[in-house]
Amino acid sequence: MLKPKALTKVLEQANTGGVRCTLLLNLEGTLMAYAGKSDKKETITAAIAANIWMSNERGASSGQLANLTFIVLDCMDGKVAIRRVAGLLLCMYTNNTIGLGLLKAKADVLAGYLQTPLSQIASSSASS
Repeated sequence: MLKPKALTKVLEQANTGGVRCTLLLNLEGTLMAYAGKSDKKETITAAIAANIWMSNERGASSGQLANLTFIVLDCMDGKVAIRRVAGLLLCMYTNNTIGLGLLKAKADVLAGYLQTPLSQIASSSASS
């Protein structure tokens, strides 16, 4: 069983070097876990990230795009990275100083670390 406090601590470890917050959300945009500086916009960020992801997946399923694995948005206030992990979405919001390569590397490492425990939870809840 994955403990919420442990999950938050894992997400907190990514919040260095320009990463402001790290979110874990389902495909509908519901916030599952969050770590970072709170500005009360986490649920809005989660909903927008899920909407962007699902819009791009619909394009991929219609043959317009290749298989989607990673999205980076370059915004005025910073960058947003969205990556799928075990049926959920990992979203990292950063300031403008972080490079895209470092952001992708952080998201890939965190997703790799979370893949097995989150997959086990997903498979156990599906078999129940």
